[in-house]
Amino acid sequence: MAMDRKKACEEILALFIKLSNKYQALEKIPVDYGTGKTLYHSERHMLDAIGENPAMNVSEFARNIGVTKGAVSQVVKKLEEKQVVRRYKQAENDKEVFIELTNLGKDIYKKHKETNEESIIPLHDELLKYSDDKVYFLIEMFKWIDSYLDSARKQMLSHSKGEH
Repeated sequence: MAMDRKKACEEILALFIKLSNKYQALEKIPVDYGTGKTLYHSERHMLDAIGENPAMNVSEFARNIGVTKGAVSQVVKKLEEKQVVRRYKQAENDKEVFIELTNLGKDIYKKHKETNEESIIPLHDELLKYSDDKVYFLIEMFKWIDSYLDSARKQMLSHSKGEH
């Protein structure tokens, strides 16, 4: 008997929403990496992006992680207040703003990277149960969902502005 694709779509969508809600709840939990500074998910994510790409400017960070320059600036401001990053301009270029980790930021980045390595172990072990083609399929589906959400966002924004 053939699979009911409409029902499968509904189940996938319901699971995706449930997973998104659970992930959003996780993002709201601040974490202290033994430094006395608690960081929220968006701050940890930005710290990782800065640690992995130390020579990027604010515009490049925004493009790289899929948010606006304003969102990057907001998170960076919080990280500056926590003394884990600093903004600077290069002498030869007065327009572009760059961001780098402070020594405290480097310590937290290193500890967070270790935590991420540990947290990926269960997924790694689960994926070992499946053939490569199933793992590739899963990656392709997540890429498709990413692209779909980008286009859905554009469509919703145009509808919210009365552009039908």
